[in-house]
Amino acid sequence: MTSDPAAPNAPAVFLNYDEYMDVPGHFDRYYGRIKILTQKGVVEFGDVRIPYPAGVVNVRALEGRTIHSDGTVIPFAGQPYDKEIVKAGGVKEMEKVFSLPDVQVGSIIEYRFEIQYDDRWIFWPEWYLQQPIFVHEAHYHFIPAALDVNSTMEIMVPDPQGKQIPATRLQYDAALPPGAKLQDLPSGMDLTVKDIPPIPDEPDSPPLGSFSYRLFYYYTGNYSAKEFWTGAGNAWSKSVDHFAEPSDAIRQAVGQIVSPGDTDAQKLEKIYAAVMTIENTRYSRERSQEENKAEGVKVLTAADVWSEKRGTPNQITRLFIAMARAAGMNAYAMAVTERDKSVLNANYLNWHQLTDEIAIVAVGGKEVYFDPGERYCEYGKLAWKHTQVLGMRQTASGTEPVLTPAAEYKDNEEDRMAGLQLGPDGKLLGEIKISMTGAEALRWRQQALTSDEEATKTAFDRHLQGEVPPGVVVKTRQFTGLTDDTQPLVAIVDVSGGMGTAAGKRVIFPGTFFEASAQPRFAAQTRENPVDLRYPYLIRDQVKVTLAPGLTVTSVPNSAQIPFPQNAEYIAKYGGSGNTYQQARLLAVGNTLYKKEQYPDLRDFFQKVDGQDKGQVVLDRTAAGSAQAGTAAGANQ
Repeated sequence: MTSDPAAPNAPAVFLNYDEYMDVPGHFDRYYGRIKILTQKGVVEFGDVRIPYPAGVVNVRALEGRTIHSDGTVIPFAGQPYDKEIVKAGGVKEMEKVFSLPDVQVGSIIEYRFEIQYDDRWIFWPEWYLQQPIFVHEAHYHFIPAALDVNSTMEIMVPDPQGKQIPATRLQYDAALPPGAKLQDLPSGMDLTVKDIPPIPDEPDSPPLGSFSYRLFYYYTGNYSAKEFWTGAGNAWSKSVDHFAEPSDAIRQAVGQIVSPGDTDAQKLEKIYAAVMTIENTRYSRERSQEENKAEGVKVLTAADVWSEKRGTPNQITRLFIAMARAAGMNAYAMAVTERDKSVLNANYLNWHQLTDEIAIVAVGGKEVYFDPGERYCEYGKLAWKHTQVLGMRQTASGTEPVLTPAAEYKDNEEDRMAGLQLGPDGKLLGEIKISMTGAEALRWRQQALTSDEEATKTAFDRHLQGEVPPGVVVKTRQFTGLTDDTQPLVAIVDVSGGMGTAAGKRVIFPGTFFEASAQPRFAAQTRENPVDLRYPYLIRDQVKVTLAPGLTVTSVPNSAQIPFPQNAEYIAKYGGSGNTYQQARLLAVGNTLYKKEQYPDLRDFFQKVDGQDKGQVVLDRTAAGSAQAGTAAGANQ
């Protein structure tokens, strides 16, 4: 069997999947049985990856085997290895990985393992019932902690005033597939599901886990969802205010940063620049509790972060709030999700959905949003993953849920300029200058934090190489502004190689330089999911190609303007005079979120843009230049 009628073209399918969570027994048990259908399935599922928080749980009783089509069984006899994923909130996130032996197309792989934790920890299920591949059958079982007076496990939750009280009941939020029924058995909560389609794999999708079939449990007090968010918000707000207390040390620091004659806007800009110098441990190395203890470091308040000159993203945000308050401004915190990972589910009463904190400061009678926890995020902007997300913010009278503002296309600008010379032998030389602000600048600056400048240049070259015409070679010579978020990030790129194809006495090359090799967007005629383009943007291109003697422009694409009212606009202009070809292009995308029903119009716009970008320039070669130009043009056929 190398295909499954229930999942055409699938790389693999789950035949069985099982999760068993025993909270009183302090362990979870997992089992999976996967049929491998293609070589892609071998690559994607031949390794089993088990994420876990280091120092909190222990992965044990790990077994696996590969069953070949002829019935041969090969047990896993190796050793798994540990891989660090990320550090967050003082907890090191790890991944235990083991490779099953001799996985082939047609094989079945089978594995089981347990997650064990001690009685200091209480967990509850967050079950995403849809997997990346089709699931024929899955079973979930949950034995919860007892909540009676005789229980040794006391689970604390915030009441509507923010005070911590014992949980009184267990609740759940569910989006179950048709026909599935959750059972409350004497042995625990039980759910069996069958024939679950995979999460649709479509580009530019919102975080689909937030919309898929799921079953989330949570412990709570005896009150409504509105009361929970009020209580949890008040408890969080108190912790923010305690941490961000504008103490004498903070006031003294602010006094050294700002000048007496500064306006509020000038003060805030200076404070933001000072906070951005703090080491952000998301991009360096977050110290363990043991390391901090050995160094005598206690990070309890914003003053501690300023003193140590390092902190987590949320600690740095709270430091910024403390300093703004010390400077006499109204400053508030807001807890948000990351839009690239999840969307806040208000019916799931779990505060830990809100992972990140941003700042709101009143400046000149207007509230401005800031993202100091995102290293190199520009002043007065949010990282795109924190825009248009629902979260909980502080107010003068408490907390309330609000939606963060959307970015504007002018917040994310990219200017691409190319000055090129096409030689008589068809060789191309020149220089590209790309200036970026907003999301793209933040992307490359943060990449440099996790690697180095040379590695970032290499990655930038790969990115740009996928856009310029075939035969063109790009190599980044330098970045300017890589560590200065107050200035545009500028990349200077050397261009070489060749461009153009010979066709008799003519040479043909792409009319649009920067998008010549870009893959068409939204090629699929139908769509299952909404579209999330992440952030609005403005791209401006200017290209000038100076032609060698003997080459003259005879035909260029027709200039075009493609409107998409209230959403986007595209303008392209082309010109050829003598031995010079010039091209100008503008693409402005203002709206980023589209419902499934709006997909045809969105697709139509980008299909037209792609068609226009595929226009061609035709050059004529005189007899004097034919021999030389023909050599290179022919080499690029």
